[in-house]
Amino acid sequence: MNTRKQCGAAFALAFITIFGVVVAAHHSQTGFDPNDTPIELKGTVAEYRWRNPHVLFFWDVKDKDGKVERWVAEFASVSTAISRGMTKNTFKVGEEITATCIRARAGGPICAQVKKLVKADGTLVNAPTD
Repeated sequence: MNTRKQCGAAFALAFITIFGVVVAAHHSQTGFDPNDTPIELKGTVAEYRWRNPHVLFFWDVKDKDGKVERWVAEFASVSTAISRGMTKNTFKVGEEITATCIRARAGGPICAQVKKLVKADGTLVNAPTD
C-alpha cells in the first residue's frame, strides 16, 4: 500500500472513531431510566415544531387540581420522523392526545422517551424518540 492510501485510510479511521463517539454521546439515554414505569398523560396539542435537528412536541395536561402544565417531548430528526410515517401536519394545535412516556430524570414536565402516542380518534402515531 502506498503512503497516500495509508494516510487516507488512517484519516478515515480517525474520522469514524472521533465522530462515532460524538454521535453516540449526543444520543445518550442517561436522561431517563428505561426501567422506570411509563406514565400516561392526556392533554391537548399546544405546539408542534417540525424542524431539525429534532422535532419538538408540546402538549397541555391538567393535573388532579385542574392546573394546566405544558409538557414537552423531543422526537428524532425530521428525516427519521418521515421514515416512520409522520409529517409536518401530523398534529394540529388543540387536538386531544394521550402520550405514554418515561419522564426525564431531571424532573419537570419532560418526557424523555415516548412509548406511545394516540390521537383522540384512536390513531397510533409512530413518534420516534431515538
